Amino acid sequence: MRQNCVLAALCAALMLLGIDQTVLNAALPDMQRELRLTAAQLQWVVATYMLVLAAAVLAAGNWGDRRGRRTALVAGLWVCGCASVLGAVADSAAHVVLARGLMGAGAALIMPSTLSILVQVFTRPDRQRLAVTVWATVAGVGVLVGPLLGGWLVERYSWRACFWGNVPLVALALAAVLAVVPACRPRRAPPADPGGLLLSSAGLTAVMWAFVQAPQHGWTDGRVTGVAAVGTVLLALMLCWEGRVRSPMLPLSLFRDRGYAVAVGTLSALFFTLVGSTFILTFHLQGLRGMSPLEAGSTMVLGGLGVTCGGALAAAGARRAAARHMMVTGLVLCGIAFLVLAGVSAESGDGRLHVFLLVVGLGTGLAGGPATSLIMGAVPGETSGVGAAVNDAVRSVGSTSGVAIMGSAFNTFYSSAMRDQHQAPPGGAAHGARDHLLTALSQARDMAAGAGPSGSARNTGQLEAAKSLAYAARTAFVTALQNTACLSAALCFTGAGATLFLLRETRRTHGSAPVRTGTTTTSGCPQ
Repeated sequence: MRQNCVLAALCAALMLLGIDQTVLNAALPDMQRELRLTAAQLQWVVATYMLVLAAAVLAAGNWGDRRGRRTALVAGLWVCGCASVLGAVADSAAHVVLARGLMGAGAALIMPSTLSILVQVFTRPDRQRLAVTVWATVAGVGVLVGPLLGGWLVERYSWRACFWGNVPLVALALAAVLAVVPACRPRRAPPADPGGLLLSSAGLTAVMWAFVQAPQHGWTDGRVTGVAAVGTVLLALMLCWEGRVRSPMLPLSLFRDRGYAVAVGTLSALFFTLVGSTFILTFHLQGLRGMSPLEAGSTMVLGGLGVTCGGALAAAGARRAAARHMMVTGLVLCGIAFLVLAGVSAESGDGRLHVFLLVVGLGTGLAGGPATSLIMGAVPGETSGVGAAVNDAVRSVGSTSGVAIMGSAFNTFYSSAMRDQHQAPPGGAAHGARDHLLTALSQARDMAAGAGPSGSARNTGQLEAAKSLAYAARTAFVTALQNTACLSAALCFTGAGATLFLLRETRRTHGSAPVRTGTTTTSGCPQ
């Protein structure tokens, strides 16, 4: 019973982070109007959270291993709560970006702490399998619940409610953590590795900055390529440093475990395709389909239902199916879901979208839990915080790079389709295509009503030109969505094939990897 209470408290903290990632999506238009944000400022409001989270999570996991996992978790919740208040009372772009950055720093402390505490508390392999699967499921569900909650708060109150709404959630999670979560401090805490911390943080910051800026400035922009190159060099230096230092922050020997390495790759591919393509899907729902933020959020919740069902199936089949079978099945289901999405058209009903969301959620739930278990099963107990941080960093980097790269691919497909129809394509990021579509549809509606932007009547030729542009934009938008979905499907099927091949000799079942978190490495945790 005590363990179940700990799991519930950790899931409450994790759900908060999942919601924080996406809750502002519905608030961005109102925030932009009230604070008079530029397009670049609005982009940083969205991106800063994930940028700071991905850049700081390895350092935060190491700090939690040395100072105590519950200490890191409580500190992260306090930071998130204070940052939420700052965001709610913000009166400028700088204040909002600062608040989002602080929330990302809090998330970097919380995410690895929840997972490392979980594997310390649940020492029985069967119980640990179930707990890790629940953790992975909650992480996916929170991201998909965020748009629904954000849409409801914006329509009922204002964009500031998306920040104020965090405060009671933080208070609830903090009270639960203080009441039931043990300290779980390792007896042999790993020593500090300042060189590894500095190189990893700087390298991840540079690479993530390049991913965030690339859709806006272009992948060949000098600043983007320069910063990406610097980040890559820093990360390479970190790997060299970690291979030579006596007590590395990130033991590279972990990647010699085939299950660990393949699980890291599986999670990266999964979140790259999932977050990148569903990011594009929101443009389809709100742009082409004309849904309100609340309606779009309600639709996306179906994905959360699929993740829940997939997690339940993964937990139920853990004893009977090898980890690779669960991971391969999940990736194949995601690939099939993207093929379903590739069949969407401007006239398609809701059924195809519902099938896509349910199936892609099911695949994510099936693959996420086993992959996370393989990662944590290969990590010694005294460094489980860093092991959890690697898991979280993979998710964050995969998500952010998926949005950036898939967004750029989407805009490339859109521009190419517009040129094929002899229309002027837009520039910029994926939302540039969405804005171009909305402008074309708005012009066509105005001219059809007999009044353009200036209020004067339009002649027949201008009206036909506006209708032609709107039709071309709709067609190009759907074509871009179809091509992006096909690209995601190809990546999922490739990942499934690679996982099946690379883990062909693995015989152990999901969660049965050696667990080095017994009574000899921890104190203060129920055994």
